Amino acid sequence: MKKTKRLLIVIAVLLVVFAFLPQILHFFTDYLWFSEVGYQSVYLKFTFAKFAIGAVVFLGVFALSYGTLTISTKYQRPEVFADENGVINVPNPKNLKHKLVLIPSIILGLWAGFVSATSLWENILLFLHQSAAGVTEPVFGRDIGFYLFSFSLAKNFYTLALLFLIVIAVSNLILTIYLQGVRKNALKIMGKRIVYFAAMFFLLLLIGFGLRAADLLYSTNGAAYGAGYVDLKVTLPMYYLAAAVSLLSAITIVLGAKKQRLKLALAGPVLLLAVLLVGNGAAVVVQNFVVRPAEISQEQPYIQRNIDLTNEAYGLNHITEVEFGGQGQLSIDDLQEEIETINNIRITDYRPSLQIFNQLQSMRLYYQFHDVAIDRYQINGRSQQVFISARELDQSKLQENAKTWINRYLKYTHGYGAVVTPVNRITSQGQPELWVKDIPPTTNVPELTITRPEIYFGQMTNDYVIVNTKEKEFDYPIDDTNAESSYQGTAGINMTIGNKLLFSLDRTNYKILFSNLIDSNSRILLYRNVNERAQKIAPFLTYDNEPYLVIDNGRLVWMLDAYTTSDKYPYATAVDNPESLFYGQNYVSNAVKITIDAYNGDIDFYIVDEDDPIIQSYAKVFPGLFQPINAMPTNLRAHIKYPTALFEVQTEMYQTYHMKNPSVFYNREDLWSIAKEIVEDSTETMEPYYVNMCLPNSNKQEYLLMRPFTPYQKDNMVAWLAAQNDGEHYGELVLFKFPKQSLIYGPMQIENRINNDSEISQNLTLWDQQGSSVIRGDLLVIPIKDSILYVEPIYLSSSDRNSLPEVIRIIVGYQDQIIMEKTLEEALYKIFANQPSANQSGNMISVDDTLSYQMLVQQIKDSLANAKNSSQAGNWADYGVYLKQLEDLINRLDDGRLNELPITETENNNNL
Repeated sequence: MKKTKRLLIVIAVLLVVFAFLPQILHFFTDYLWFSEVGYQSVYLKFTFAKFAIGAVVFLGVFALSYGTLTISTKYQRPEVFADENGVINVPNPKNLKHKLVLIPSIILGLWAGFVSATSLWENILLFLHQSAAGVTEPVFGRDIGFYLFSFSLAKNFYTLALLFLIVIAVSNLILTIYLQGVRKNALKIMGKRIVYFAAMFFLLLLIGFGLRAADLLYSTNGAAYGAGYVDLKVTLPMYYLAAAVSLLSAITIVLGAKKQRLKLALAGPVLLLAVLLVGNGAAVVVQNFVVRPAEISQEQPYIQRNIDLTNEAYGLNHITEVEFGGQGQLSIDDLQEEIETINNIRITDYRPSLQIFNQLQSMRLYYQFHDVAIDRYQINGRSQQVFISARELDQSKLQENAKTWINRYLKYTHGYGAVVTPVNRITSQGQPELWVKDIPPTTNVPELTITRPEIYFGQMTNDYVIVNTKEKEFDYPIDDTNAESSYQGTAGINMTIGNKLLFSLDRTNYKILFSNLIDSNSRILLYRNVNERAQKIAPFLTYDNEPYLVIDNGRLVWMLDAYTTSDKYPYATAVDNPESLFYGQNYVSNAVKITIDAYNGDIDFYIVDEDDPIIQSYAKVFPGLFQPINAMPTNLRAHIKYPTALFEVQTEMYQTYHMKNPSVFYNREDLWSIAKEIVEDSTETMEPYYVNMCLPNSNKQEYLLMRPFTPYQKDNMVAWLAAQNDGEHYGELVLFKFPKQSLIYGPMQIENRINNDSEISQNLTLWDQQGSSVIRGDLLVIPIKDSILYVEPIYLSSSDRNSLPEVIRIIVGYQDQIIMEKTLEEALYKIFANQPSANQSGNMISVDDTLSYQMLVQQIKDSLANAKNSSQAGNWADYGVYLKQLEDLINRLDDGRLNELPITETENNNNL
């Protein structure tokens, strides 16, 4: 018998080990990976925290369940059983305890421990290391940090405690019925069990009403988000009273049961029910007869709290507001002064650019450009906006017969290089001018030289690979053959015999263990997707969906934004856009910037928002995980950008929460909308866009993220918000407001004027015939001095699947003028050539130093014609001005000052 028991125990242990074998193997492989990337202490910290929390909860629930179930087994039916031989058998209490007490208690404990470990570990660690927010909520006078950390933990703990109590109570009742049957004695025993569980339930309710009182700060019952008049004047006192009555109920239930007096036992619960009924009824009465007749006066202080704390939660409380006229008169001289802004006006769109990159630069079917990012680089000492896209290897595009294990995991291991184009330049064919192109990547711009083009870590590297094997890795195609190489980096886990066995089991692939191509010099690269790589190390952060590539001294480095979020910021309105990354949250901070080397996979986390209490708490929990932003290399720090995901949420909130006056807010008197535009052939809300420009009243060029506003359900522009990206001003928000008495055209009004312009619309209709289609790019609103320029590229694309969209025209809007020309320079010249100029030397048309050859020739022709007309009219003063102008233009042509930036060989040949 003992041998049988031992055998059963061994079998049970083996079954448990076998059941949890995948998790055990994964634990060890993950530990090896965390050690490789240098964050093993982080892994051990949250692994130990989960285990410790799970163990404590397991012991607590097991003890409670075991104790109560053991008591229940004492009340079994006094029955005996006779076997076929007439021998009387009495149930064995020990066997009964094992079957009906021990096993259920273990199961309940394991379940409770698992649920707690997975849901509470983060809350508990933050609670133990919480940082103050430095902002106090106005109802209870607590620091906001209490709600971000303590309150969140308390609510989760309360929910789980209530759940565990109910499960244990039901288990006890089931056991009692099983042992006693459904009869009078059983009901009496069940009643005793229920008494104690009911008392514990009411004690938990006491805590619950305390939590519900704090939860009023997130109420949606008032005129604005957060606790309103009824919540604080009626509901809050009701919760306090209900909490006291809950304690009374626990006492009366126990006393009533002991004295067998039902009325005494029910006195507390009945009183609690009465408190809740009267309190909720009073709330309805006060809302309808006190608040509603004078809602604005009653709710005004609470609306103000919602306004203030919502702005605080989304970082909108420090916006600098500036009045911006928007109706200033621009001249050629003004454009010349703002030449850096003019030079960086974007005339290409990222959507067609991505299509063009995949058509022209993918080279092979298995190369793919996943997306296009915009960034700025210092080129020849000037800030230049560019589009940049990584050429990644998409293994799913390999031919079916080529999708072998060796090809997928040993040979086709990495992407190669990137494409870079200036956003303000196109070729004579209307294609983006490629500053970095081809394989291996070539460039005429030294600042964009790539010396380590291999991309082992990217956005499409979604599986592991093994490098430094006896199988050479595919590098890039050369004519009819391929260049091959071996990995020279530092990433990866050495494939020792033990590790080969471990990963073979973990990845359920025997080839890892038995392949003769893998030796001790080989290394396995895990978690190569940059988002997955960051999330594996810090799963408690929210990650941006758009990492972007940076060329850093010849190397390729990914930059990724991460956020801390919460739904527990008092009085702050939550994000209600289901498509937002932060849906349901009411606090967002872009707290962390992450860099990931595309070759070695080195990953670093930098704190960029030192005022964020959540990231400061995580920094205490995981010392060594985060570095200060000043520790980021200077050349990389020059490429950090204010993220569009955060800016989208901020501008969406600011549509309403720019109204600081509670009365104006309540009546929605000054509600804004985000401006709309036509993209391709549909009307869409404008996305935030980056521009290189000088802020009004500043002569310093900055990299800005912008988004314009219009009044609600109107199209004229009322303001625009800008986020600064450079240096010590990073993250500062500036709102430029237009005078309410002035009409400033909004983007949609410009779009409508384009549609209504007979010449432009006729051409667009003509081009948009069968076999081709017109694509309207982003309409950019560009503030210049005290005025506004509007710029929109027009693409033409064939219906052919392999066609390349071409920029065929640039539309420029200024005040009442809408001009469509082949180039931006021609459009600006047509608008401003005849504008008054303070410069009497004849330099009327010196728009910038990057004029195209064709534009310069056109200006020479115009100056010559003006000189002839002046001489024929006998106007010798004007003749002298135009002659001097002609001389300057010819000298400029002779000096070769057509472009300060590199000219491609193709464009140069076309110009000639």
